[in-house]
Parts: sequence; C-alpha cells; structure tokens
Amino acid sequence: MARKLLSSAVIAAAFAFGLATTDAAALETREVEAVVTVLERLAAETGKTVFFDEEAAQEWFEIDDESSQLIPAAGFTEPSWKDAFDQTMTGFIATISPAEMEKMMEELADKLGEVAQMTPEEKQEVMEMLHAEMGKFDAIRERGAPYRSAVEPYSGRLRTLSLPK
Repeated sequence: MARKLLSSAVIAAAFAFGLATTDAAALETREVEAVVTVLERLAAETGKTVFFDEEAAQEWFEIDDESSQLIPAAGFTEPSWKDAFDQTMTGFIATISPAEMEKMMEELADKLGEVAQMTPEEKQEVMEMLHAEMGKFDAIRERGAPYRSAVEPYSGRLRTLSLPK
C-alpha cells in the first residue's frame, strides 16, 4: 500500500513538474526562427513595424491570410501562431534591459517628435506617457523571462523589426 501511494505521489509530482515546465519549454528555437523570418517578410511587404500587444499576433495573422500565407506555410495554425508570436515577443522584451528600454523610448519620442513636428512640451507629454507604460513592460518582461534564452539569438533581428520606419 505504501509503495502504491509513493508511486502515485511520484507520478503526480512528475505530472506537476511537467506542467510547470511546459510553458518555458514550449518555445523552441526553430519556432522563434520561423516567427522572426515570417515577420521580416511581412514587415517588408507591408512597411509595418512589429510591436507587441494582445492583438498583434491576430493582426499579423490576418495580414498574412490576405497576402502571402507565410504563417501556415511555416507550419503554424492560428492558435499556434499566437502562442509562438506572443512567446517570441515577450521573450524579446525580456532581453531588453530597463536602461536600454529607457533609451529606446527616448529615441521613439525623438522620431515621433520629428515626424509629427511636436513642440518640446508635446514631446515631454509623450515621454511621460511612455514612462507610464514602463510598468506594463516590466510585467511583459517577467512574462517573457522563460523564453529569453530561446529568443536571445534573434534579438538583433527583432530590434530591427521593432524600430519605427
């Protein structure tokens, strides 16, 4: 009886461990490569900048569905694309240090200021809005931490895709 209980406990622990590591192990390097390659081609076709929010994966899926069909050709279904895109992008954000994020925000504010011909006061308002968003980036960075090592080799390519055109 004790052996049966111990065996059941070991199986339950192994199952729980498997569930705990599933998310971190879910993103494979080949998936990151496929996501980045698809995004590079779609961004080149559309001229759009790649960004992350809760709807971005769906937006890219719809763009691709109406054009080149790269996502299914890369082996993704709509749900698997969303998972791989979200994990790749949160993993990418996890690779960006807070200091680097601050610098990127300043550069973004500068570019927006140039394009929109903002006054210094308007530019300051944009910076304040971006700083208010930093808390969200911290949460995203934490969410992407398990995927960071898989995404790290592609962070340069993702940075290029994430810069405003």
